[in-house]
Amino acid sequence: MNQKELEQKIRGLHKSSDEVKSALETALGKDFFTKDITERIDGWEDMMAETGLPDVPEFTELPERLRDHFKKYYRVVVMTEAYNEGERMNIYNSEVARHYPVFRTNGGPSGFAFRDSDYVYADACAGSGSRLALKSDKRAQVVGTKHIDIYREWLES
Repeated sequence: MNQKELEQKIRGLHKSSDEVKSALETALGKDFFTKDITERIDGWEDMMAETGLPDVPEFTELPERLRDHFKKYYRVVVMTEAYNEGERMNIYNSEVARHYPVFRTNGGPSGFAFRDSDYVYADACAGSGSRLALKSDKRAQVVGTKHIDIYREWLES
């Protein structure tokens, strides 16, 4: 078990009971448990540790021409789940905005860049589902800039 996986297990235990929470906060300090998710994740290994999900599967049950796309989509889904700390957005709750990074291109690979983040309530428009929605504008901006390569690879597949 690596450092990130251990930290994730400790964070999970922290949620189990008041007694365990108190003991862990005494041992490790409250700051350990209040560190923002955008500061805890640096790369793919951290995302897997945060979600407990394995590395990208081979998708051998799919036709070979579709495998690459689903491997890249898997990375985007895991990234979103990690930054949402396991919470999946509810597409039917019109009271909660769902945030997404927005990208722009100039027609070539070097022109793929983060543009902004946007949000949508319970409108029925493409891209407003729950699987890839983020809980806040800050999280959408972080994934859209810090992990732009993951989105780019998926959108190009």
